[in-house]
Amino acid sequence: MSVNVPACLPDWAQEGKSCPYGSKSGLLLGNWTWPDQGVTWIHYIGAFYSFMPMLVIFGILIYGLWTRGVRELFAFIFQGLTVVVMTAMKLIIKQRRPVGSCSVTCGMPSGHTVATIGTFVWIALEVWAAKCMEPKQKALVLGVAGPMPTASPCGVPGLPLIPVGWSRVLFHDHSWDQVLVGAVVGTLLAVIWYGFLTSRLAWWLIKLLKAWVPFVEVNYPIDGMTEEAPWAPQAPPADYGTRELKSQ
Repeated sequence: MSVNVPACLPDWAQEGKSCPYGSKSGLLLGNWTWPDQGVTWIHYIGAFYSFMPMLVIFGILIYGLWTRGVRELFAFIFQGLTVVVMTAMKLIIKQRRPVGSCSVTCGMPSGHTVATIGTFVWIALEVWAAKCMEPKQKALVLGVAGPMPTASPCGVPGLPLIPVGWSRVLFHDHSWDQVLVGAVVGTLLAVIWYGFLTSRLAWWLIKLLKAWVPFVEVNYPIDGMTEEAPWAPQAPPADYGTRELKSQ
């Protein structure tokens, strides 16, 4: 989602000129500034990472059509939530992008980083709390190794998601400050989202969705849904009848 704000327009755009640093490449949420000169193999790696938000969305859609799962539906909603929050913050903060970017939208915070770090943190929370996964499986996903738990970007989700912020700085589409704020916002969104999904309200919504759309598969949470135990009947007080008679 791109919204042009006059205060964020670079000087060349305000003067009605074309971008002097290169050209804007990519698709929708997965875009970057491709430089006119000085291109190395690092830039091709950076382009892959800058396109990651769109790859995540495409992956969720394709896998969701295959599984028809609630988990993929929640994942898609979360991606939309990051876009809404990122856009609102950009409209409020109105900070320009660094010199060298061909993007004309506001730069604070980095939307790429909000989405990818938020997705990574959500996955990490789900895996960390999962009771059905062995410690070795969690270590593979989270990148936790050694006698003391130490987080590293070696986890499977971290390899494609964590370096996205670096790619934004590589192409001068964001500053490190904008990337850092994006990471913080993404982390907070993931924690709030995970808290909502572990609430009773979310479980009720899943049950309602299954009742209304029978072909949806309930593949969330990872450990499966635990049915609430029926309320135990309570016997009336011993003096219940006596009180009723007295009240009459």
